Amino acid sequence: MPTYETAYIGSAPAEEDCAQVGRTPDYVKHNRLEVEIYRAAIIARFGVPPEGVVLEATSCPHDFGSYYELQARFDCQNPVAVAYAEAAEQGLARWLDTGFLAPFEYGAEATVRTTNYRTRNEAVQRVIVTLERQRLCGYGTPAEALILNNLRAAFPAPAEQADAILRQISTERQIRKPEHHSVDLYFPYKLTFFPELFNQHRGSDYPQGDVIDVTAHELRLQRSTYIVCDIGSVPTLDQALALCWEHMARYVIR
Repeated sequence: MPTYETAYIGSAPAEEDCAQVGRTPDYVKHNRLEVEIYRAAIIARFGVPPEGVVLEATSCPHDFGSYYELQARFDCQNPVAVAYAEAAEQGLARWLDTGFLAPFEYGAEATVRTTNYRTRNEAVQRVIVTLERQRLCGYGTPAEALILNNLRAAFPAPAEQADAILRQISTERQIRKPEHHSVDLYFPYKLTFFPELFNQHRGSDYPQGDVIDVTAHELRLQRSTYIVCDIGSVPTLDQALALCWEHMARYVIR
């Protein structure tokens, strides 16, 4: 007869801001989504829970109202389950440790300033697209390969959506001229990356050149904006996309 114990993992990575009960407007909505995405991030790092482990968002009572946190119920007589729960209980320090952006960015008084993901599946899909792009362009790491394998195993539906996006991107290697833009694919909003912001992380060797349209990447992610990269002359869309990693989004000038 299995004997279950509980490991408490928290609501978000240890060094990140998160929704605050009693302070963040529409707290339950934001808290629940953060925990769901944190569960995906934990799986990305530690793998699909083995037999004898239930990894789930659990409602917890509080003086100011209930909140959700991630817990792992595990069979303490199963060594594999115990090892997984002990590792997962350490949690993560940062969202970017597994390729995720923070689901929400917070301003004063714990109010939501920016929403980066609307659903858990969107978050997983975008992480897979981003890390696969880095891998295909030669920037991937063994740790990121493990993250990809774990997310694909645990979340097949968003993984399939990500693969469809990647197939579409791979067919668009040549940068399109503005007059060749498809009206139904392009939106009249722009986000601009400035050269110095890239150079802070990628070195100062980029040549100066014309603005390069890399619209396909953002639109394939079903976002209503596109990126213009003023970073020099890049001959193919593939190479341009390789420069627009998801984690650079925090340097966008709106």
